[in-house]
Amino acid sequence: MGRSRTLRLKQVLASRSLQDLEEATLLVAGQLGFPRVMFCGSFHRRSADRELRFDNFPGDWHRYCAARSKDLLPGSLRRLALQDVTPLLWNGPAPARNKALTMARRCGLATGVSCSVRGPLGQWSLTSFALPFEGASAERRIAAALPDCQLVACAIHYAAARLVGHNPDRSARLRRLSNGLLSERESQCLIESAHGKTIAEISQALQISERTVTFHLANVRRKLDAANSRHAVTKALSLRLIKAT
Repeated sequence: MGRSRTLRLKQVLASRSLQDLEEATLLVAGQLGFPRVMFCGSFHRRSADRELRFDNFPGDWHRYCAARSKDLLPGSLRRLALQDVTPLLWNGPAPARNKALTMARRCGLATGVSCSVRGPLGQWSLTSFALPFEGASAERRIAAALPDCQLVACAIHYAAARLVGHNPDRSARLRRLSNGLLSERESQCLIESAHGKTIAEISQALQISERTVTFHLANVRRKLDAANSRHAVTKALSLRLIKAT
């Protein structure tokens, strides 16, 4: 991330209210090149149907969905996106030109990507970044921004969970212990992971075995009480254990 994007991510993590979080999300999405963004998630263990959500999707699309009691993500994108933790490219598994997707394109939601995040106690969230145009240039923009989109989705999830009071982490204690919490090699592996690199790519970059990379990232997740590596990256950023560069 560049300098301005780093500031936006910190603003997401430091949000003091849900309104702050929504404003910060819109800013960072715009910085990544996406004029439209939607967030939804559930952080209530006893009321899984209580969703937190915000978006700046077009009004015409809101009215179309409301009239038909449809979700704001066109077609089957929501269901598909929540089936896996890997980002869902809108032009990938669900390219069918059904009526909902056709209308979404007419309303300015031509293509995009949806990033899901899950917490250790059943919490989940889905952040979708959309573009008003499609084609090769749109897919290049999405591909270039994909690692940052995943990182931002984790940051929004972490901030939202904290704001609604259902974040079962150890942030206060971790802040007291943050100095020296991660070893140098663990930090290096996590930084490479934050840049979107795979285990194999991190192994090559640091000249260590893939098994060693896996070992270090597992240690990081354990120390930070993180559900996955992206969750660990977000926590490490918020605790200033690594820098968003």
